[in-house]
Amino acid sequence: MAGLTSATPRPQEIQLHARSHQLEIRFDDGASFSLSCEYLRVYSPSAEVRGHGVGQEVLQTGKKNVAITARSRLDTMR
Repeated sequence: MAGLTSATPRPQEIQLHARSHQLEIRFDDGASFSLSCEYLRVYSPSAEVRGHGVGQEVLQTGKKNVAITARSRLDTMR
């Protein structure tokens, strides 16, 4: 991925808090972030949110109760 180096912090733990709709991520440099599912959906890099080019962004509304319903393990994160 562009911009990543050997010094780039790597995720060590990702925990989904289903009831509060929060995704908590802890990195190997000690940083920890808790992101709401709503935030992740609204700022998604998907074409539905960003469009297919400059000026095609779509304002996201009605995402307050969005949830993560499935997870996959990525062995590359180890």
